[in-house]
Amino acid sequence: MKEFLDRKFGSTLFSRKQIFSMLVPLIMDSFFVCAIGVLTTAMISSSSQESVSAVSLVSPLYMMIYAVYNAISAGGTVVVAQFKGKGETERMKTAAGQLMLATPLSAVIACAVLVAFADPLVHFLFGGVEETVLAKAEQYLIGIAISMVFLAVYMSGFAVFRGLGETKRCLRLTILINLLHFIASFVFINMMRLDIMGSVLALNLARLVGGAAAVWMLLSPRSILRVQARHIFHLDRKILHEIFRIGIPFGMEQLFMNGGSMLVQIYIAQLGTVSVAANAVANSVFSLLYAAPSAVGTLAVTVVGQCIGAGDKTLARRYGGAMVWLTTALTVLSLAVGLPLMPLLLRMYQAPDNTVRIIYGVLAIAAVCMPFFWPASNVLPSVMRSAGDASYASYFSLVTMWVIRVGLGYVLAIPLGLGIEGVWIGMCLEWAVKTVAFVRRFRGERWLAHEQQL
Repeated sequence: MKEFLDRKFGSTLFSRKQIFSMLVPLIMDSFFVCAIGVLTTAMISSSSQESVSAVSLVSPLYMMIYAVYNAISAGGTVVVAQFKGKGETERMKTAAGQLMLATPLSAVIACAVLVAFADPLVHFLFGGVEETVLAKAEQYLIGIAISMVFLAVYMSGFAVFRGLGETKRCLRLTILINLLHFIASFVFINMMRLDIMGSVLALNLARLVGGAAAVWMLLSPRSILRVQARHIFHLDRKILHEIFRIGIPFGMEQLFMNGGSMLVQIYIAQLGTVSVAANAVANSVFSLLYAAPSAVGTLAVTVVGQCIGAGDKTLARRYGGAMVWLTTALTVLSLAVGLPLMPLLLRMYQAPDNTVRIIYGVLAIAAVCMPFFWPASNVLPSVMRSAGDASYASYFSLVTMWVIRVGLGYVLAIPLGLGIEGVWIGMCLEWAVKTVAFVRRFRGERWLAHEQQL
């Protein structure tokens, strides 16, 4: 096995050990976040189906706003990394400070809008849903809007450490905020029986502490960067322009993708509370199945990007194929380990039998399609973007999202009467179409034909 892995992943740039030493922390980070998400969703589900339905309805709307300042963080990561590569320590501190200003500021604006218009927004988007669910959805939307300010502070620190290559610090921050979220959720939801308000309080507490920890890790005298107030509050227009120039295109892609997800939630709401709850739980447990494989996409950007930087396009193509192979292997392994555990996992949600039957049905659809279509459709875009071929992957992903997952999913779910199963069939068809298109692109030369500007 070692010889096989050496042949597959060893090269003049990377050894097998280097590849897997980078991969393991990424898997731990991804799996930890997904696992805590499953546990907290299970706690909410144990309160009532109305609560988990409310969370499910609001999540895509929240993710649309989250995508914007997540994109700003991503732009900041690139700028910090570039300055580190140039050895410009002072400008690296300035970039970190400007990121700590821009990301929370964007979140404050989003928070004010969401809090002010929470009631009309929820009733406009989900007017056909039961009034109990709508009331809880409004409470949850206001709560997460406030928490986004704290999360933005946390994310700005996380983005700086990611740009510096301090992955261990990133993992510590991830563990801190998610473990605290889990413990607080248990106290507020299971012990104090605060229902949806308990979920909101837990989220705000975890993100407040996480944001404070990130700021301390950047500003303290023992910090590796030691950012100062002047780096934060003195505007540097050039650096801010660069952060937004890099981040906004990515943010627009994520914005439209989450907009499509919100439309899917809107027509799922027409199927009733049971279908909304079943979809929420199914998405939650399904995230565990792709936690490990999804980490390879992050690894691919680093590995293939360095190959391109070194001018070795042949090696970039070889590692691109190896990343798809690795994702497929981890997908099969995740399904083999995770599917037998599904009865145990679903028992945590305390869902009624009719809801559990729907969940098993949609998970079966995804499990059959996932090994064949999920790996290439999710990893090859990262491979191509790392070579500068960002537009093709973004545009094609948006088109397939809106035409197949949203459009065809609606036809299958509502007019053809397949219900939530139709939504998941549409998702699998989207994977299949993207796989064919991305594999064809990867086998050609155009994704490698972009001139590097760095």
